[in-house]
Amino acid sequence: MSVEYSNGNKNGNTNGSTNGVKYVKLFDNRRFITNYLVNQLEENLSNSKLEQFKINKVIENAIHWCLVNGFVLVPKSRKQEDLMVVTYLPFTLFPTPFEKTHFQQVIDLQPHVNELFNKISTNEDFMNKSFENLTMIDQFLGNLWSLYKRAKVEGYSQKINLSILRTDYMLHQRDDHISMKQVEINTIAAGFGYVSTKATMLHKEILKWTGNYDALNRIPHNEPVVKMAQGFAKAWRLYNVPSSIVLFIVLDIEINIADQRHLEYEIKKQEPLIEVHRCTLMELNKYGRLDKDKTLYFFDKEVSIVYFRAGYDPSHFESQTEWDTLYRIEISKAIKCPNIGTFLAGMKKIQESISIDENLEYFCNSNKDLLKSVFAEFFLLNTQENIQKVLENPENYVLKPQREGGGNNFYNKDIITIINRIKSIETCLNGNVNGKKIMEDRYNKDFYIVMEYLRPLASYNYIVSSKYQQQQHIAGQQGNLEKKKITNELGVYGVFVKNGEEIVMNETCGYCLRSKLAEDNEAGVMCGSGALDSIYLLD
Repeated sequence: MSVEYSNGNKNGNTNGSTNGVKYVKLFDNRRFITNYLVNQLEENLSNSKLEQFKINKVIENAIHWCLVNGFVLVPKSRKQEDLMVVTYLPFTLFPTPFEKTHFQQVIDLQPHVNELFNKISTNEDFMNKSFENLTMIDQFLGNLWSLYKRAKVEGYSQKINLSILRTDYMLHQRDDHISMKQVEINTIAAGFGYVSTKATMLHKEILKWTGNYDALNRIPHNEPVVKMAQGFAKAWRLYNVPSSIVLFIVLDIEINIADQRHLEYEIKKQEPLIEVHRCTLMELNKYGRLDKDKTLYFFDKEVSIVYFRAGYDPSHFESQTEWDTLYRIEISKAIKCPNIGTFLAGMKKIQESISIDENLEYFCNSNKDLLKSVFAEFFLLNTQENIQKVLENPENYVLKPQREGGGNNFYNKDIITIINRIKSIETCLNGNVNGKKIMEDRYNKDFYIVMEYLRPLASYNYIVSSKYQQQQHIAGQQGNLEKKKITNELGVYGVFVKNGEEIVMNETCGYCLRSKLAEDNEAGVMCGSGALDSIYLLD
């Protein structure tokens, strides 16, 4: 099965080619990659009402499969005192076609990304130059940077490093060229490892139910948590205290429990001697202690690894107590996943800094061109020329603050609003804004980086979600299946274990594919605007 780019219309006329592959240009200059599975389903639906009945049963079966097999999340509306209820994660009905060479490119690249960001995380001078203005105006980043420097002065007690990363990409089209482009690097709480495996398994079942057996062998193997757990086990053994525990730092109310818990279960499956505990930063402050020799305890259990599934957003630090607890973790003998240096290395400003040739060359030699090939365009709002460039074509850019978790970026008209507000304030202050806290910092030009707006290839698919089901129920349209134009974001997981100067483990450990409606900007599954997906490879 080969790649075919089109507009989904069988009678469409091709008017160009890329590397010998035909495509059709659309009114919005976005090309489509043909999803044969969706086309086949559409033909069946148009020929028989029975097929509509059958496909509704397939969806019902798929939802039941999700609930039975742990492909679930806790609704975001849940309060701490509520009973635990779950619903199924949003998913696409079929896997998405993906060209094998593009997929393999980023799978092979991940060990280089792992090593690059490990080098950045230990280079205080580079990060200091990168964050020079930001630490004064971004309180969250400033607090992290302050803890990082204090810990360096105090002296780190642990030379073992454990990192689990996810590098996100889009298959971007620019003019007549299609290539993988890096969206961001997640160095903390890189989620969806387990549920991505479940998405792959779900799609294999759906392919069987719909008679698409030929596509089964085109779905790549995908078990990220297996190698993630190997990384934990290796780091735990290096710590070399058999009675020590692994501690997951979590939120009071977690909605992505299936993903987190199954990593925990896989760790215990691979190394039954490991105890895994979960707590919040506040609970660790209450029930933990740091001894004079920097050993960290939770109750009376020595902690060998602290794994952060929280702590990446300002809202996770409601008081100074959480910051003090984070500092004690950082200076302890426990292995941090990640330590603050690795978390800082994943900031958007570092992504912009490393896209500059001389900075990348400082850290890389032989693999510089491999890494550079996936970099998007970045720049700062540090010149009038750059500001004007964005204002003239805001649809070509994204304004990004130093935040994780989705929903923080600005697009199109919102960019103009933000920049005009920045210019207005600077005019009022005669341009003297350095060091001042201005309107919650977000109206300071140094608060942002600018990234080119990526235009990923689109395809047609069906998104199944409880949110959409509810909307259909309210509108009295239950049972209607609508084909949607979607785009995707591919995340590639990496695990990195280092003991002093020795690299113990540096591997790619799987992928995550998230899809969204093509007209949406954000692909946040937890925010309700995205769906989990999987890949079937095309030649």
